[in-house]
Amino acid sequence: MIIKRNLLCVKNEENLDLGHLLLYKPYKNIVINLVNLATDKNATDFDPVSKIFDGLESISDDMKDYYEAFLGVTSYYQHSQGGRGKYVEKKISSVMETCSMNIKLSELPLWLEHPELHRKRGIFTQSGLTQEEKSIIRNIHWDWCGRDDETTDIGNLLIDDRTIILVELKNRVDSGGTAGRREIWTKKFKTILDYLSNKTELYRKGKTTYSLSDLLDSFGINSVELYVGILFNVGGDPATKQGDREKGFYSSNVEGYNDLRNFIISNPNLEIIAEDSNNLHLNFNLTDSNIQVKVAAIYGNEIPRSLFRRDYSVNDLLILRYDDIWLSQLLAIDERAFLLKYGKNFMTIIRDLIKGDWDLRQRYDTLIRSECEEAKLKGFIQHLLDRYRNLFEDMLVPPNRDKDEYIGDIVQVLCSADA
Repeated sequence: MIIKRNLLCVKNEENLDLGHLLLYKPYKNIVINLVNLATDKNATDFDPVSKIFDGLESISDDMKDYYEAFLGVTSYYQHSQGGRGKYVEKKISSVMETCSMNIKLSELPLWLEHPELHRKRGIFTQSGLTQEEKSIIRNIHWDWCGRDDETTDIGNLLIDDRTIILVELKNRVDSGGTAGRREIWTKKFKTILDYLSNKTELYRKGKTTYSLSDLLDSFGINSVELYVGILFNVGGDPATKQGDREKGFYSSNVEGYNDLRNFIISNPNLEIIAEDSNNLHLNFNLTDSNIQVKVAAIYGNEIPRSLFRRDYSVNDLLILRYDDIWLSQLLAIDERAFLLKYGKNFMTIIRDLIKGDWDLRQRYDTLIRSECEEAKLKGFIQHLLDRYRNLFEDMLVPPNRDKDEYIGDIVQVLCSADA
């Protein structure tokens, strides 16, 4: 029985939205390399010391090929980091055009003047910008005059609400440890609030200098929100305060909150107007400005609600459920094991057939263009087996796998690599 897999890499890249594009190229690169490992004996090798250390010279012959394939494939995957770094921040910032990542105090003027450009650079890096866009950044009129810069993971600019929102993210309730969590309150947020509450000259445009509050006033911003955002509990469900308590990290939030609260109370330029210590929320004013500030700890689905003013689930927002990685990795292990043992496998057989059969190539191209539409997938495999079934020997099928289903998975992974 052939199973239609949910594969991202068979889709037409031109039709994907930004959230899916963030995974498409990293996934594609991994799938292509896993197919290469499955079809080229020389794609990876072990030096003599590694063979001794990993036990390749002592394992029994009936397991050696599978163990070597397992080591080669998993070693490649574990060292393949492309696309994983900052994925969460990139995915979140893809939701709204005014949302961006890596918000530096020194670059606030760039973000406020060119939010889409700042966002594009954050998601695609400097190399993803046009020459004109790079020139805009190089020629920004604002100078940074401050000393202690701070960077926040995610920010959103709500122009109609005259509000900027800054969120420092933790992926799970146990991410970063107690010291890292506490430092967000006691260093990062305290630095930002210290700048907000005094008239330290941080920016210069021409001959005019600006404090942080002056800068925000000049752009019409009268509300600043600072959040510690924790996305998931240990089990992978949206984070909750209770889940944080159970892992023992909530106390560091409380300590950081209390330290920041004491700083605000002792600062004559800040005035608390509302607080909820049970939920670690503080609202206060700048006494010499119209700017209002909110600082809080938020969990799970509270993060998109606070950041976007919309009721998104963090699971729906961040988790794209595709089969490319697990399927191609497991297939690559089995296929490389057969390649090492027999010098061939279903991947090499199918690729050789496509090279030598123009009609099969046309059908394969049609299958890829359809994004592996289920009826065309089944039709392709039926045609393949009708003409070449004798080439697909039972010895090249893993134990407990149905041959037709296995071939179906092989074809879909090859399509993902070739699409």
